[in-house]
Amino acid sequence: MGEGRQRDLVAHARTLQQRVDGINYDFNRLREELEETKRRLGACLTFRSVVRYDAYRDLSGMQSTSVALLDAQFSGVIISAIQSRDHARIYVKEVRHGESLEKLSPEEIQVLKEAMGLRTGKDSREAVGGGGA
Repeated sequence: MGEGRQRDLVAHARTLQQRVDGINYDFNRLREELEETKRRLGACLTFRSVVRYDAYRDLSGMQSTSVALLDAQFSGVIISAIQSRDHARIYVKEVRHGESLEKLSPEEIQVLKEAMGLRTGKDSREAVGGGGA
């Protein structure tokens, strides 16, 4: 059998089959783990963008901010912190598959497009969730 020893041909074939079965088992386990990893990564927040602006035009320094956090299906949230001289407000809007059910401000549309990797087109409300009132 190549090693200079006498071996039973059936025993040798059985040993080879066991090695192949072990490799197949490892391969199938790795395939299952890869599918699980793909599923989990698809739900991670992997796309993001930040836009700073002056919401009320009464402050300098662009103190208002909108942040988009999206997963692989472009679902997630847009968080906007609107700053004024006498108050601050925070808004959170849900995004599903690149669309918002709530009306988005121009800055929120911009941050969503940037997170999705889109460039400004003719009318930014056409391409991304202008949503309802």
